[in-house]
Amino acid sequence: MGSELYGQKHLYSVHRGGKEIGEITASLTESLHTQTYKIQSEVSFRILWKHYHRRTNNLVIYQGESMKTSYSGVYMNDNLEDSTSLNQELTNYRVFKYPEDRFILYGADLRFTTAKLYFQEPVGIQKVYSERFLQYCPLEVQGDHKYKLYLPGNKVNYSYKDKELVEVSIDRTWFNLEFRRK
Repeated sequence: MGSELYGQKHLYSVHRGGKEIGEITASLTESLHTQTYKIQSEVSFRILWKHYHRRTNNLVIYQGESMKTSYSGVYMNDNLEDSTSLNQELTNYRVFKYPEDRFILYGADLRFTTAKLYFQEPVGIQKVYSERFLQYCPLEVQGDHKYKLYLPGNKVNYSYKDKELVEVSIDRTWFNLEFRRK
């Protein structure tokens, strides 16, 4: 008996101050009981006289309705700045947060994480688990297929059209970013 394989890939351009500074690739591969999300970004920008090159990698694997494992890594100028990983063990998750923080997340229900936002409009969802920040974040409906996610340190606005993510805007302290579907 063979297993069916299904995949999606979405590209987003990243903008700062009206100028394109990078790209995000979001892919989803589904087989019989497994969904694998890969979200990768690469941006280059300047703040005052300093140049920055930032890469992010996010891999999330679901089995059935629950997250089985995830890895998130943030690199600034090719140096690891931040990383996390979660691995499910029965009803708990073994967690690692860079550089040396290890703990167990007990009884977590990780059915909707930030990776899913690239592929599924969060209708009826009130909180989203951030694989990077390792916490639940409130999600507020803004109306007309728009949602605001309250991540630590910033707010992220998601806009959907025909149930597909078309735009993301991030309110940051020093500057704002926008992602637009290509």
